[in-house]
Amino acid sequence: MEHITGIVTWTKANWADILALWACLIGTAEIVVKWTDSKKDDEVLGKIRAAGVKVISWLTKFGFE
Repeated sequence: MEHITGIVTWTKANWADILALWACLIGTAEIVVKWTDSKKDDEVLGKIRAAGVKVISWLTKFGFE
């Protein structure tokens, strides 16, 4: 249980940095995807983005702000 508490504490303390990293990764992926002509990579990135948004919105319900 100590490990879980430590992870939650660390995540809350670094939440802004985690969100900034997520935004940078998605932004970079968006640029790379726009350079390609494949529609499949657009779909994959869309699914990853949607999953990330769901996780972030879920975590904000538990006090991550």
